[in-house]
Amino acid sequence: MQFLFPVFAVVGAAAAAIPIALHMLRRAPTKDMPFSLVRFLKPSQPKMTKRSKIEHWPLMLLRIIAVLIIGAAFGRPYWEAIIPLDQQKGAGEAVTILLDTSASMGRSGIVDQIPETVRNVVAELDSTDQLTVIQYSDIIRTVISREKWQTSTDAERGALIEGVVDNYVPDQMGTDTGTAMRLAGEALSQESRESGTVSTRRLVVITDFQRGSNLDALKSGDWPDNVEVDLNIIEPESKGNAGISFVRDRRLDRTRIRVTSAGDSVQQEFKLQPFDAQGNNVGQAVSVSVAPGQRRTILLPATDPQSKAIVSGIELSGDEQDFDNLIELPAVENPIVRVGHVGPVNVNDPESMRYYLQRVLDGNQERDVEVVDLLKEDGVLLPVPDDVRLVVCTADVPEGLLASLKGLLDRAGTVLVAAPDVKTVESVSTLLPDGVTVTEADVDEYAMLGQVDFGHPLFSMFSEARFSDFSGIQFWKHRNLDFPREDSSKGDWEVIAKFDTGLPAIVDTRSGDSGSVLVMATGWHPSDSQLALSSRFPALLTRLLTLASPVNSDQIMQSTGDTIRPGELVASAEWTMILPDETTVTAAQVLTENQESSGRTDTVDSPEALLQASFRLTEPGRYQITGIVDGEPASIAMIASLSSAESRTERLPDGQLEAFGIGTLKQTDAEDADQEGSAAADMGQKNATEIEKQQQWWRICLLVGLSLLVVESLWASAIDKKRQQLEAAG
Repeated sequence: MQFLFPVFAVVGAAAAAIPIALHMLRRAPTKDMPFSLVRFLKPSQPKMTKRSKIEHWPLMLLRIIAVLIIGAAFGRPYWEAIIPLDQQKGAGEAVTILLDTSASMGRSGIVDQIPETVRNVVAELDSTDQLTVIQYSDIIRTVISREKWQTSTDAERGALIEGVVDNYVPDQMGTDTGTAMRLAGEALSQESRESGTVSTRRLVVITDFQRGSNLDALKSGDWPDNVEVDLNIIEPESKGNAGISFVRDRRLDRTRIRVTSAGDSVQQEFKLQPFDAQGNNVGQAVSVSVAPGQRRTILLPATDPQSKAIVSGIELSGDEQDFDNLIELPAVENPIVRVGHVGPVNVNDPESMRYYLQRVLDGNQERDVEVVDLLKEDGVLLPVPDDVRLVVCTADVPEGLLASLKGLLDRAGTVLVAAPDVKTVESVSTLLPDGVTVTEADVDEYAMLGQVDFGHPLFSMFSEARFSDFSGIQFWKHRNLDFPREDSSKGDWEVIAKFDTGLPAIVDTRSGDSGSVLVMATGWHPSDSQLALSSRFPALLTRLLTLASPVNSDQIMQSTGDTIRPGELVASAEWTMILPDETTVTAAQVLTENQESSGRTDTVDSPEALLQASFRLTEPGRYQITGIVDGEPASIAMIASLSSAESRTERLPDGQLEAFGIGTLKQTDAEDADQEGSAAADMGQKNATEIEKQQQWWRICLLVGLSLLVVESLWASAIDKKRQQLEAAG
């Protein structure tokens, strides 16, 4: 007999000495009997003439046996089962090959090693062995099933393997090693157990084992005890990697480019080359330096300052591994933006608001901004151009421009009125709610901003504590804006900033078809305030420009491997989608593929089914989804990019799987382990844990031990009762 946990059996044997010690203790008299004849004798200690003898030795023996049996139960005993191979009817080894096809496997030298690695694993198999081949990345695909392997001849099996290695091509998705191992391990354990003709089970994982691999599925739950993992790590020809990804700056509505360098990289100097929609280079490449294991984020212009070409993507150069060196960027909706202005046209007068407006707009790093004067120096009025989405008024607005400004608001445009005096606000009264009055405020020395609505889009970018302090800006003059209270309850206007006196500083009014008129109770020129000299001023104007004329159109950002429901995105069951390779798929085609993959034989093409049809993004690039909503076409743009985790190509530590409780047979140790276990394999010896689980002797031992303790308790109780009766009779 063997023990799965022999330490408990040893503890039980040591505990068996306790009943012996207890039985050898001399029981002291429980009652003193006085004798008159010895009353006057001097007391003395009794002398022992012989050693203590064991009392009730049958009871002691019963207790010892009970302790030994219970200790053996916790030791999990089992009888070794050695079954010669000639008695195993067709028993063989069950093997599953997990073949990594994620994007990082496209590094130089890895693909060339895949055929030899797969063939070496298959060459070790016997004719009775069972084989399954699974490819995985973010998705799992069975390329050779166990049933297909078992029903194939030797020649057919060879053709199957050659088909796997010849058609091996890494995809453009991430690496979910944990889920693939968990599902394959459980299936291997369950299927081979049910077959009853398997001696051992082995999971062969062929992967680059890079740090970007997702192993979360292995962190919970126990790994099957009867499944051994054979980890084959494929090394690239050269170490190191750098990749790029885009990061949306939601506060400023712009895209930043992030360059990530792997921890084992050697190269530190790279270049970023913008290109247009046709793939042509735009402008000069931008140099960037990134240390190994670090990342750097930079902001690139949306257009080339010289050619005015729109940047559609970025390519990284200077990196030997190019699988993650190219990304598509969100389409720029307004690369060159025009801003209308009503007021003084002299851009060189530091006492005017136009002077500071021009300098902020000229300093925009993302796109070119052109200021269009709607009121010329000679008094000629220019209607608001159709491509202008923002007009800034820093002086009285002529009556002849009001209709043009009203048309801008009807096109969901924005008008900013920075009032240097009462007359400026009165000149745009037709654009404001009825009943608005304005007077010059009485300012004692200066006023400050006392309350700012950081929930409003204009100020949301300042919501963090380090940006939210506006108290340092002093206002020497301002106007008193009085809006009708009943219109505020209707949502026609709201105060988004107040002075410390409680008077409105900035009011946002709604006008036209989602148009907005922002009224400032003061100007930013030096005679009114310090606003133009504040660090908050450029950020405020840039934010207003972005809200009025967004840099990027509304696009959905996804990663390859994600699953989407195009019908729900466009709220239409009649949808089509253009893929990055310019092929088109329809809702009916995708739904049919969904039903076939789920094994359904009936076809359901109801509007609900078409709306919920799912599509997996397997290619990086641009997707265009078009549908019909209320009889009108609706379209949504989407960009899928490679997960940034794939750029972390440095190898995981050797003991990573052991940390999850998974015993591995590494590629370098495979031959030694095979030699050490050859004797046991020849005899067909079963795994100790598996044998113990089948025999379950611990249940019997525990039941017998507890039964003996019950008998012991009854026996000891009877002895104690008899002793008490004798003492009472004496």
